[in-house]
Amino acid sequence: HVGEMILVSGTSGTGKSALIQKGLGDPSANRGYIFASGKFEDKLLRPLSAFSDAMTCLAKCITVEHNKKGGLSSGGSSIATLIRDKIQNEFDDEDVEQLRRVFPG
Repeated sequence: HVGEMILVSGTSGTGKSALIQKGLGDPSANRGYIFASGKFEDKLLRPLSAFSDAMTCLAKCITVEHNKKGGLSSGGSSIATLIRDKIQNEFDDEDVEQLRRVFPG
């Protein structure tokens, strides 16, 4: 399903990330979907670190996909524009507006 989010919580070190990657990440990739994940690091005092990590992962996946298609050499849109457009296409208007409030630019 496009644009869906699952939040998992629990005690650190219990294998949540490995379970999610194995259960969702690998099957998603096999079907051609992008699976983006992030971890909250409470020691870093970054309240949105998990979401920021997931968006960084998503941006990297989009960039790799774009480069495989020869996007950088074809004189097309910048990577930043491509990532913005791809995210806007995957989420509805309300979700995009919430992202704009959280992330500058």
